[in-house]
Amino acid sequence: MNVSTIIKELEKVDAEVYERLSPRRNALHSFFSFGKKVSLAALPLSLGSIFQKTYAQTNSNAATIDSLNLVLALGYMQFQFYNNALTVTPNLILAADKPIITTLRDQEQAHINVLIKTITDLGGTPRTAMVYTNFDYTRVNANVTTNYATFLRTAVVLEDLSERAYKGQLVSLMGTSVLATAVRIQTIEARHSAQLRLMVNKQQIATLKYLRPWVSIRRNDADGSDLQPITGNDSMIGALNPVYDIDTGLLNRETKTAQAGIELIGIGGNINITAGPAAESFDEYLSTVAVKTAANLFIKTGFQLT
Repeated sequence: MNVSTIIKELEKVDAEVYERLSPRRNALHSFFSFGKKVSLAALPLSLGSIFQKTYAQTNSNAATIDSLNLVLALGYMQFQFYNNALTVTPNLILAADKPIITTLRDQEQAHINVLIKTITDLGGTPRTAMVYTNFDYTRVNANVTTNYATFLRTAVVLEDLSERAYKGQLVSLMGTSVLATAVRIQTIEARHSAQLRLMVNKQQIATLKYLRPWVSIRRNDADGSDLQPITGNDSMIGALNPVYDIDTGLLNRETKTAQAGIELIGIGGNINITAGPAAESFDEYLSTVAVKTAANLFIKTGFQLT
């Protein structure tokens, strides 16, 4: 992920929100300054995947196709979610937001088309198309098709899941001709998530009044302070822990405060960089197993990922 690009895009959307989160920016600046002394091999996965492309080993075609088919399933999941809302329950979406949701739907369709063509060009077989009835988006929130706030919150989770899934698959795609395509789609998914998170923030939904444009730690509605104990699941829905992978190894927890062996809390003598902004400075990946577990929260029995 091009962190600098994401930062610039967020500044275009809401510079004031970003300024309020200056400790996070300071953490990034301090890290990159300090990181000049760190080898590329030690950089976080998302950055290392890009810069190490030249040195990566060639992966097997089968592994590449498996990776692409995994994210293809997530593409179907997102497309069907947006498309159903736009075509079956159009009154659910605020009129002012329909162009945004339409854009998200169309871009997911474009991702599906690219992935199918890429898999076919590699000599593989694309996953069978998944239709709306293969999914059950009500498993986490029953009113997802009748309550716009719930719809937006679910959309955030689906985008976060997809973005983290792409990041996790970059390891399998390193050294292949499709790495650049996957990275580009991943950055788009990250922008989708940021856009939706800002839309949720605008609604000032209870327990999410301080939702950030990026995966963040949970905040107190009263004053925005960190809730204890700190977790990386800022959706405030415990059932969605698998999406944020807070229960498995330390390597990819969203609450980790060290990158490339460097502790970010207080880095460079900046006392404002506490556990919160330190953890938020980098997004983490999801393993293939974790992606399937999280995705199956929204997929009906008989169609689940195995």
